[in-house]
Amino acid sequence: MLELLFLLLPVAAGYGWFMGRNSVKQKDQSEKQDLSIKYSTGLNYLLSNQQDKAIDHLIEALKVENDTVEAHFALANLFRRRGELDRALKVHEHLVRHANLPNKEKQQAVFELAKDFLSAGLYDRAEKMFIKSLKSKGYECKALTYLMQIYQSTKDWQQGIALKKAIVKSKDKKLLHSLANFYCELATQALEKDDFIQVLELLESALNYDKNSCRANWLMAKIYENHQQFNEAATCYRDIYKQDRDFFQDVIDKMHFCYQQLSAEDEFFAFIKKVYEETGSTSALIKYVSFIEDTKGSIKAKEYMLMALKKRPTIRGFKHFVKMQINEVEQDAPHENLAVITELISAYLQVKPRYSCRTCGFNTSTHYWACPSCHDWEQIKPVRGLEGE
Repeated sequence: MLELLFLLLPVAAGYGWFMGRNSVKQKDQSEKQDLSIKYSTGLNYLLSNQQDKAIDHLIEALKVENDTVEAHFALANLFRRRGELDRALKVHEHLVRHANLPNKEKQQAVFELAKDFLSAGLYDRAEKMFIKSLKSKGYECKALTYLMQIYQSTKDWQQGIALKKAIVKSKDKKLLHSLANFYCELATQALEKDDFIQVLELLESALNYDKNSCRANWLMAKIYENHQQFNEAATCYRDIYKQDRDFFQDVIDKMHFCYQQLSAEDEFFAFIKKVYEETGSTSALIKYVSFIEDTKGSIKAKEYMLMALKKRPTIRGFKHFVKMQINEVEQDAPHENLAVITELISAYLQVKPRYSCRTCGFNTSTHYWACPSCHDWEQIKPVRGLEGE
């Protein structure tokens, strides 16, 4: 009897293993069947244009497990790209609320939810979520970037400046550039009140965070001019040339005025000649040609202008050359044709944008410190080439 019992034990164990395995298979099959039903129901709702019910069933079908989290993110991002922000919010909020979601995925869900709020224009909620993301490794710099975008949109410059420690720690040049422009915005407000000391302190802070902020030097030159400190203003304009040669064309006349007040025009024109030789700027060329005309006569000036146009032709340069020709014509001689040409060129240039954003290509006839299209700071520069500088 005992021997028979020992013979039956392996059989019993094998039977138990078989039945257990079959039970697991049945459970898995039952779960798969339930999942399939949920998917089918969700798709049926989707096809019948009952999208909200469809989303509920699809979210329920995608149980939040390690192998389905990416599917949730993909689904939510698809909704956001299509502009269906309410549905993207629903999926990301579902992930954020899930108790057993791994920490890494939880941080991603919080960050993506913040982006949903931002896209929906819910700045307060987006701000709270991005501030939460500042504590998440790997999202600090991205969260700072979006927070600075929010404060730029709401013109809350002080809130942006409050992030300076985190921005300095990030060492991100674009963020430091934005921070400098926030200081410039406050300096602009102080400039309207003619608060000399406050303006200088704010602009020194701006240059401390971004030494290449030509806007800071432009504002500094303005406050110095207001207080008739022309030597300091001229130094600021020289610094602008070192910082941003493209933007310098817009301050040539202001710089000339400073040197006139200092009775140092020879020094100014020597500098402008250098600017033209290094950049080929039409504005610098026209300014220097006027100096040649005053000191060496119109013939020498026209020769220099013609040589410059052959080397680097621009419509603005040609317009100035035609004007020089008109001025040279004798008073009683007909020069209506040249006048008509000048008017046509002027009309053509008026309809052409003078500035272009170096980041997104946005064209405008008005200068902005922040691009109206991509919102990047100090990227609106004078157009170069045949129709520009």
